[in-house]
Amino acid sequence: MHVIVRDGIEPFVGADGAIVRELASPRNSLLTRHSLAEIRHPSGTASQEHYHTVAEEAYYVLSGQGGVRVDGETRAIKPGDVVVIVPGQRHKVWQEGAEDLVLLVTCVPAYAVEEVVFTG
Repeated sequence: MHVIVRDGIEPFVGADGAIVRELASPRNSLLTRHSLAEIRHPSGTASQEHYHTVAEEAYYVLSGQGGVRVDGETRAIKPGDVVVIVPGQRHKVWQEGAEDLVLLVTCVPAYAVEEVVFTG
């Protein structure tokens, strides 16, 4: 058994201002095929529009409010919502309201910066 303690993982701040904790991936766990991260978007932050060449991605909204755009379609997101993104779909997420937008994000195969293409 391999248990990872969330608070033992040092977060980092991405170029878009999001606070990222890589909870489990091939880089820090026994996983070999996928990754799991907590991504926190503080007030006024948004991801840069991008797509993945090979990874499927799912966002589960833990807390906060925000918006997501996938291939030009925009939706409001709130706690309990799941956004499913397949390879090649351009997407962007942003925080709205008073509370940080906190997402649990999975990628299969595991997140790798070299397969991400930034578009905007």
